[in-house]
Amino acid sequence: MPRKIGGGSSFKAPSLSPPPAASSSKPRNTVTTAPPAASTSGQKRPADAVDGAASASGPNKKPKVDGGTSQEADTTENRAKRQFLRGQRRQESTSAVAASGGRSEFVNLQRLDPKAAGKQRVETGFGPTNASRFPTKDPGFKITTEAKDYGKQKVGHTYTELVAAMKEGGASDKAIAKDLLKKLEDPDSTPAVLTGDKAKNAAAKLTTIMHVSEPQRVPGSDKTGRAVLRMVEKGDLTLEQAFTGSNPTFPMAKNPKTMRRVVNYDDTNFRKPPEKPLKFDEIAANMSDSSDDEI
Repeated sequence: MPRKIGGGSSFKAPSLSPPPAASSSKPRNTVTTAPPAASTSGQKRPADAVDGAASASGPNKKPKVDGGTSQEADTTENRAKRQFLRGQRRQESTSAVAASGGRSEFVNLQRLDPKAAGKQRVETGFGPTNASRFPTKDPGFKITTEAKDYGKQKVGHTYTELVAAMKEGGASDKAIAKDLLKKLEDPDSTPAVLTGDKAKNAAAKLTTIMHVSEPQRVPGSDKTGRAVLRMVEKGDLTLEQAFTGSNPTFPMAKNPKTMRRVVNYDDTNFRKPPEKPLKFDEIAANMSDSSDDEI
């Protein structure tokens, strides 16, 4: 697993109305009472470092504008900023609304402080993972798996290694993304292509990294990740373009600092604007309505 992460955002959330009461439905896995999430400040992780996945697949909806009516309000940057506020509110409130489908447990884990919570067992639709603290200032959980749970098949720790492991069986990028998204909607569904032990190991780890660790570093980044997976499912991106290389479409796959600079949560006037990832402006159109992520 990666050792370091990007510097924390100084973006401050405005005063928000109290969140709705928590759903009475029990999450797939019960997690201990969560203290407020750790600060997103920390040190930079190496490029292409992993920590880690998606929302329900299905027909894409026109994104709902959560503030303002101008076309500018629906940019990827503005939608990511609004999701930052929601993610931050969820992590800081024990009564915040849980995520829908198979993501309820992930939201509960996002609220935990890895330094105080101790090792957590996480059940995903593809199999179990473990969440534990990094030996660094990283505010996110370190996600690992045990080979014994996956037919003794091991996988790596970077997004590049996880993508390669999922593709080893020859499945198409579209089919892999569809399986990842479907499992997030319904953990009990049967995957079409991610059926081998190695592929399931990689899928479980990527799913947990994207929905637990990454939002602890940059709140709301899990929603961006799901939107990128929808782009892969539609054939607009390859998995490599989405999660690997020097400038992946999902900026967290490089490091949190890249995500913060590209979205510009602080509205910084950069002397040299950061390079946008491939098709970054198209992410907004693939984000679900804000209400779709809540019960």
